Amino acid sequence: MTGFLGERILVNGQADYRLEVAAAPYRLRLLNGSNARIYKLAWDDDTPLNVIATDGGLLEKPVQQSYVTLAPGERVELYTDFSADSLGTQRRLVSLAFDGGGSGVGGMMGGSVVGLPQGTELEVLRLEITRAGQPGASLPERLAAPGFFAVQDAVNSRRFDLTMHMVGLINGRTFEMDSVAPDEVVRLGDLEVWEFANLGGGMGMMGGSDQPHPMHIHGVQFQVLERRLESGSRRAYNTLSDGFVDSGWKDTVLVMPGEVVRVLVKFEQYAGLYLYHCHNLEHEDGGMMRNYRVES
Repeated sequence: MTGFLGERILVNGQADYRLEVAAAPYRLRLLNGSNARIYKLAWDDDTPLNVIATDGGLLEKPVQQSYVTLAPGERVELYTDFSADSLGTQRRLVSLAFDGGGSGVGGMMGGSVVGLPQGTELEVLRLEITRAGQPGASLPERLAAPGFFAVQDAVNSRRFDLTMHMVGLINGRTFEMDSVAPDEVVRLGDLEVWEFANLGGGMGMMGGSDQPHPMHIHGVQFQVLERRLESGSRRAYNTLSDGFVDSGWKDTVLVMPGEVVRVLVKFEQYAGLYLYHCHNLEHEDGGMMRNYRVES
């Protein structure tokens, strides 16, 4: 129930993926499509990553990080310049080792570990400079005007407690196809603060407190306001926390064990029925998914 963790990494549907590139600048658009695996992405030679976009588009300005934490469902865009690399140079994008905690037992099938444990160091992608390229424009200091909302304008706040009791639960409820609870109804046009709390309440290895939950809200983009680690291991948390990119528009946010994450979200497009859920495939299929309704 930790989520399936396989034995091989697929990039664009291929194992041991190799990409031939020119000696020129590139925008690398990365989507974590894994069932449950979290990636701690970095260049193998410690070259910093230049992050220019997240789930909802361009950042206000580039962010430089030694690594990027990417959970299932999250997207990130990197600016990478190979102009100074000679032909034949190989660059490796890797996932660095981190403390997988209670989610590090691998995918379980019949009681046996069948995949690489969460937090295993591994190669994700190898790029080879095979041809000359044209120099591109330098990375600008300003990329976009995000148009963020002000938290003081929020008209309501809601809390969602994430737990695992043999099935995935949000506020003690499992998924029901057409069910919407009274506290899952929002008004069209409202700006709200949603708080996801991953503080436990589970049993044994399926306890909510030792499972990361990448939470996804359909139909909107949101701002990450705050992260608070209220329980659990600070040391384990710190093996991933410097890789969070919270400065742009998001629709999926990783909520670590023992963590509370607050987001600011406006329901401004359409009325109707939408989903919010954990983007760990086995968790959402196991019930950690609910409907919310936007009413005009």
